[in-house]
Amino acid sequence: MQDLARTTAPLRVVAVPSNDGAFVHFVQASVSPDLDIRALELRLRRRYPRARVHPNDLSGLDAVWYAYRDGRWHPGTRSA
Repeated sequence: MQDLARTTAPLRVVAVPSNDGAFVHFVQASVSPDLDIRALELRLRRRYPRARVHPNDLSGLDAVWYAYRDGRWHPGTRSA
């Protein structure tokens, strides 16, 4: 499993669902270079209590974190 701390690769955070403009905006506004995955999740949970952030577990890809508003992906949820 990928280390949960911030990696040196450029970070991209994908907000799910991507059709919730307020959530997408809040996620992007919450990302900062010094933030690790746990801190981002805590920041998101202040407004979205069920929010979860997971790293992409596939090696060899750029750093991608997935921020789930409702804690997980479910059918009918679009991502970016």
